[in-house]
Amino acid sequence: MSAEKETLDRVQNGLFHLQRGLTPFVGTRLKGVHGDRWLHYASRAQGSSPGSPLDAYGLLKTMIDRWREVFDDAFPRNEKHKVRNFVSMALEARNATAHLSIPLQDDEALRYLDAMHQLLRAAKAPAAEVTELKKLYDAQRRAGVTASAPAAPIPTDTPVLGLVPADGDRAGFEKRLKPWIEVALPHPDVLANRFKEAEFAADLFAVDAGHATEDYGAPENFFRITFLTEGLRRVLMSSLQRLAGSGGDPVIGLQTAFGGGKTHTMLAVYHLAKSPDLEHLEGVGDLFRGAGLKGWKRPQIAVFVGSSKGTDTSLILQNGPKVHTLWGYIAWRLAGERGLQLVAEAEAARTNPGSELMVEVLKLAGPSVILLDELVAYARQLPDDRFEAFLSFIQSLTEAVKIAPNALLVGSLPEAQAEAGGAKGVEALTRLEKVFGRLQSPWMPASGDETYEIIRRRLFQTLDSDGERTRDETIKAFHDLYKKNSAEFPPEVRESRYYDLLRMSYPIHPELFDRLSKDWASLPNFQRTRGVLRFMANVVGVLWHERVHDPLITPGRVPISNERIRAGVLYPLDSGFAAVVDKEVDGGGSLPLQIEANPQRRISQMRAATRAARAVFLCSAPLAGRPNAGLSGPGLRLACAEPGDQLAIFGEALRELSQRATYLYEEAGRYWFSTQPTLNRAAEDRAKSYADHEVDAAISKVLVEDAGTKGGFHRVFAAPDDPTTIDEAVALSLVILGPSTPHDGKGVAKSAATDAATDALTRCRASQRRFRNTLIFAAADEALLTTAREAMRRSMAWASIVADGRLQQQLTQAQAADTKDKAKTSRDGAVRAVRNAWNHILYPVKTSTTETGKAFDLDHLSLTTKDKGAIPAGVYEKARGDGVVMEKLGPDTFWLKLQPLWSEDRPHIAISEIADWFAAYVYLPKLRDRVVLDQPIREALGKFDAKFGYAENF
Repeated sequence: MSAEKETLDRVQNGLFHLQRGLTPFVGTRLKGVHGDRWLHYASRAQGSSPGSPLDAYGLLKTMIDRWREVFDDAFPRNEKHKVRNFVSMALEARNATAHLSIPLQDDEALRYLDAMHQLLRAAKAPAAEVTELKKLYDAQRRAGVTASAPAAPIPTDTPVLGLVPADGDRAGFEKRLKPWIEVALPHPDVLANRFKEAEFAADLFAVDAGHATEDYGAPENFFRITFLTEGLRRVLMSSLQRLAGSGGDPVIGLQTAFGGGKTHTMLAVYHLAKSPDLEHLEGVGDLFRGAGLKGWKRPQIAVFVGSSKGTDTSLILQNGPKVHTLWGYIAWRLAGERGLQLVAEAEAARTNPGSELMVEVLKLAGPSVILLDELVAYARQLPDDRFEAFLSFIQSLTEAVKIAPNALLVGSLPEAQAEAGGAKGVEALTRLEKVFGRLQSPWMPASGDETYEIIRRRLFQTLDSDGERTRDETIKAFHDLYKKNSAEFPPEVRESRYYDLLRMSYPIHPELFDRLSKDWASLPNFQRTRGVLRFMANVVGVLWHERVHDPLITPGRVPISNERIRAGVLYPLDSGFAAVVDKEVDGGGSLPLQIEANPQRRISQMRAATRAARAVFLCSAPLAGRPNAGLSGPGLRLACAEPGDQLAIFGEALRELSQRATYLYEEAGRYWFSTQPTLNRAAEDRAKSYADHEVDAAISKVLVEDAGTKGGFHRVFAAPDDPTTIDEAVALSLVILGPSTPHDGKGVAKSAATDAATDALTRCRASQRRFRNTLIFAAADEALLTTAREAMRRSMAWASIVADGRLQQQLTQAQAADTKDKAKTSRDGAVRAVRNAWNHILYPVKTSTTETGKAFDLDHLSLTTKDKGAIPAGVYEKARGDGVVMEKLGPDTFWLKLQPLWSEDRPHIAISEIADWFAAYVYLPKLRDRVVLDQPIREALGKFDAKFGYAENF
């Protein structure tokens, strides 16, 4: 037996023991709540008999569907979430083995078996079944699996209210929020990430033919995942009344854009008609009682889906004769052989039988439901004679349904002519609209808030009581964030109405819902409900398995780089967006990831650049090219911010992105991505074209400009070509070494800068330098110099774009203003980068450790202050603060330094000579200027025991 077959057998055997172990537990719990008829309240696979014992699917699905009313109090509070996870994973195992499309992986099987074993233990199942499952788990583990024990997606400890964000500490947020993955459980198909795209497409033919999945095929399951919108409630109420002979509309026409909910509504009517007991359909029993109806009797039902039928082949009737017309098909489905005999002549001639005969068919059938889907798709294929007969029959049928008691017709039509398919389809649509328009009841598709509940219910299981409390704590924290920072967010989010939206859509943020159901749904290839379902199912599945710590799913948290999600967002967009996503939105090597490369930055810790780029993309891509497109600052914060976040960080990240991005546009405070390159591309190309010496020359100009601010220095020499040509300086002077002589490291290790400083201190042109103690050197850090050069390249590029008259004439007024703003911003950034790069201070000293015969050593200081002012001011303040430069010299210190130099055989000495000593000898204090020297002399003369006197001449 192959390893794959052995793995599958273990999981299937595990399901066998799981069924045996869970049966008494589930039966006891259900019976305790619902009494002897408990089996009627259990969930079942499609086609199962209501009274038959529950299989593994029925047991697990019942636990999921009836959790709150039956199983919530069966487990300790700190175990509930884990047990629900075990149930979901066990159901995933059943579905994976029952609908196996790809082989089970070893680690998957191990997780499944572990979940089943843990579930039996939690349910206190018979020891024999628990033991058998443990054996299967051990056998699978011995099969060579090195992955960690399953239940990896399941928390192993009892989580408290709080989370430690993976993207950085959220300072000031004392009561951290619990991750949504620990609160809201996705449905097993979403959790498994094994669902097919088609599973979110309601298919009336598949359901009627018995080919649909359990969620769509069984009435109880269908209504459990279906939110009854106002429009759907009206349809169901009218249908119940019509079939019971108590009013209601005979004809209901459904006409919306593709993906607007027509087929789902028809499925609701279908399952209503197929159900023997309406009390077991969630929400429907209330409607039935509310209408004052009693004694439900299942009607006959005829389903016709035009896209599933061929026009030149017979219409297939299960266990029935061959028919070739819609009227023969409906007559047989509703009234069997006797009904078909009534329209036999029209069937043979393929001509419209007329409303009179159809009334007889309907009376013979009794309460009847006729569902006609995709009529236009069928009609447009018919030849002209049959086309006319078909359309005439639809008109006759609507008239007959109106006359016959207890008969209901529900038909669907596309909303737009573009969906009709060719001239003949448009003609069919136009004529069918008139036919249905004469008699149909108006129908409202899902709208507004209803979409939230539709999507949420399809993706997530019902919250338990603990989950509801946690949800309320989370949405209160978000709403408080919006109210306390009202100026930072759109005005509508402060209202109590938005609190309700947060609650209704949890754990998906309403902003993500809105963008998908409005902006993205406006795209031809993205359906309003089904498209959102497919997209969000992928998002939820991916985030669940990544074990994210986010309290809500916001636009900024959607992992667009994931292969499935990336495909989902790119499919309805211009193909050019693929490069935009990969380069500037999300994924390895993308611009946001480059910006977040330094883990010490706050932007990196919060992943602010990635979150901002994702938000802008999701909120702008579907509206690209339209007026007023783009995401504003308040909208950005709404799409990204979570309680505890530093709100300004997202704007900062986006501004940094916009300066470097090729496809990110900004105008009037709104940001959007486009497939057309911005001027950033032109700036990038121009920046690369500059030679290194041109860039260094521009940097040197900044150094020269900075030299105009002397700080406390007497003179500043900026970027000298040869430092040895600097004049002798009798007062403190600064030499700003040029970009060709940077320093590497924090000390005084040999570098181009130390060599240049040593040469300048040793020589003054061709002779020996005399005044060494007045020179201090500022040098660039080699690593930061690279950053400064890149910043200067960008600055030069934007300046050249502004100066390019021909290019400026081609720009809009807003673009021209943007280029000037970017030129200024990049210039300011380049100046900052240059000032930050010149952070090394070198100066001469002579100490006891200086080698004999050596005139001086170099010492070093580092400038660590960011966003410094002009270089001379920063250097002076650092040197003064560290005691290297002195602005005041006490008389005692002055005499202490002077005494060793003043020989006893000299009764007097000129003050100018003393000044020269302080300027020349590097072991003396470095004085700011001559004033600093005069002060201690005056103070010393005033002392009672003065060591020397002062004479104007001698």
